[in-house]
Amino acid sequence: MSDVVEPTVVVDAEPARPVAGPDGTRSDRARRSAYRARFALVYVLLAILAGGAVGAFAVLASRPEAAEPAKWSTWAPTGSEQAKARQIADRVSKRYRLASGQQLALALVGPAQVSAGGTDGGNIPVRAIAVRPDTSKGTAEESDIDIFDARSSLTFVLCGLGANCSIKTGKPSEARHALLRRESLELALYTFKYVKDVDAVTVFLPPHPDGTTAPTSVFLRKRDVKRELGRPLARTLAPSAPRLGKMSSRELAAVNRVTRPHLYQYEYQQAQDGSAVLVLAPVVA
Repeated sequence: MSDVVEPTVVVDAEPARPVAGPDGTRSDRARRSAYRARFALVYVLLAILAGGAVGAFAVLASRPEAAEPAKWSTWAPTGSEQAKARQIADRVSKRYRLASGQQLALALVGPAQVSAGGTDGGNIPVRAIAVRPDTSKGTAEESDIDIFDARSSLTFVLCGLGANCSIKTGKPSEARHALLRRESLELALYTFKYVKDVDAVTVFLPPHPDGTTAPTSVFLRKRDVKRELGRPLARTLAPSAPRLGKMSSRELAAVNRVTRPHLYQYEYQQAQDGSAVLVLAPVVA
């Protein structure tokens, strides 16, 4: 019996694929190229951001430091509020001189009060300041009187060492009056800037030597000089007090603008409680 040959079973195999090179197939290479392009874009953006940050830091580092706000004045009083007021009176008054070189006037400072007179002497506190209106322009009535609490005010008396504190030497003039008003403004500005809880300042000017002219005063409230207090003093008044008749036109204009509308004749009246009331009447040009 002959041997039977088993049929050969042919097994189907997956078609052969080309062997991938070191970089893979074309689609793999394309995919990797896209990734590389994206990473490159990210690196470029990061470099731009880093460069911008470095540039900004360099600009900031090269800028000068912001300047400190300018001081209101080169000098300021120190100590208690009372000590500050006295320092202001002493320093400011010594800067103002007559043509002879003599001090224009002494400056006495204190709370609002009036001498009681008589043999007993003593002072009566001023309880209120009554400011009469300027009726010359027809915009105010006689009854439009403003009342201020004198306890929040400070008083300066300019004394020229003559009779009744008049200026002993020289002749009264518009130039001398302007210089006294400039001194009044400087006293008020320093007080409002450095002495706490003072809302009004009254500066009594030296009277006329012959006593025929009613005495006058400059009365300023803090709100009247808000503009001047908001900028360095040197922009309003020159660092040095001018000599008599030598004030610059710019400075004279500033002094007139602030003080002329607040120039008053004054008198005292007694209140029911025994205190005094300072009554101010405007000096109409």
